[in-house]
Amino acid sequence: MGTLGVRLRDSRLGLPAMRDLLHLAEQRGYDSVWLPESVGRESVTELTALALSSERIRLGTGIVPVFTRLPTMAAAALATTATVAPGRVILGVGIGHRDHQEAGHGIHFHRPIQHVREFVTIARRLLTEGHIASYAGEVYTIEHFQLDTPPPQPVPVYIAALRPQMLRLAGAVADGVLMNWATLEYIPQAIEYVRQGAEAAGRSLRDIQIACYLRTCVTDNPEHVERESRTQIARYGSMVYYREYFASIGFAAEATALEQAWQQGDAAAAARAVTPAMIRTLTIYGSAEVCRQRLQAYREAGLQLPIIAPFPIGEPIQETFARTIAECA
Repeated sequence: MGTLGVRLRDSRLGLPAMRDLLHLAEQRGYDSVWLPESVGRESVTELTALALSSERIRLGTGIVPVFTRLPTMAAAALATTATVAPGRVILGVGIGHRDHQEAGHGIHFHRPIQHVREFVTIARRLLTEGHIASYAGEVYTIEHFQLDTPPPQPVPVYIAALRPQMLRLAGAVADGVLMNWATLEYIPQAIEYVRQGAEAAGRSLRDIQIACYLRTCVTDNPEHVERESRTQIARYGSMVYYREYFASIGFAAEATALEQAWQQGDAAAAARAVTPAMIRTLTIYGSAEVCRQRLQAYREAGLQLPIIAPFPIGEPIQETFARTIAECA
């Protein structure tokens, strides 16, 4: 198979189940496992536990929100994890979801692009060199910071990005970009934004790995997947960032309907606003052969690392994840 990663996240998946799915992915030849972080669930501890339970597969945070961490301590945490999984750890960071971060953590969400730029610059330097003598930015000022346990090998830093500004920033300062909900048609344009950022910073596109979460489900019951996909797309449509993205890829009417529904706090209306065309465009589902063909199409469009995000349909959840992981390989 081509290079493939898997995203493991569902509130009903505990660490034992995640460990079993990790072992399956490793056995099936997956490149990497990625752990998102929610307002109430922390990912670095889970990442370390899985690192201790694996031998070959890479492990990434996908992603840690920059407003909930200091870049120095994020680097220290990943450096510690890297001591038990040298050369296998990735720090994925991003801005997260504003409403969730501000309400859930009581933090002030401001100047996101500059925050990410400085956070990644600091963390990447620490995870490469192990120390910073001096750093003076607009957000952070650091003097004489040294990691007690530098990573055995440099830890790459990826930026979660979807829109032009953040994609260009990833090209300028990161080792990789991690997209979410990107369509097959959008991939070449997204890569062009990354290239622009890289070249403006005197770098090459070859310096940055292009990765993306792709909602995927191998299933005999497409109606179940469509229902879950509709729910997930509607939930993301509560955030202006994603509504703007949906509008930019041809779903302007749906984005407007989603905005109106969420202004009324009407989740059912938001779900109804998600059209079959959106589901077909944003979701990979069907037989194993169909799913593998669509993943390959993404690779041919320029995506270097497709990361399947299995849908939590049916019970037990672990089995639905396992089938998709096994049959997409």
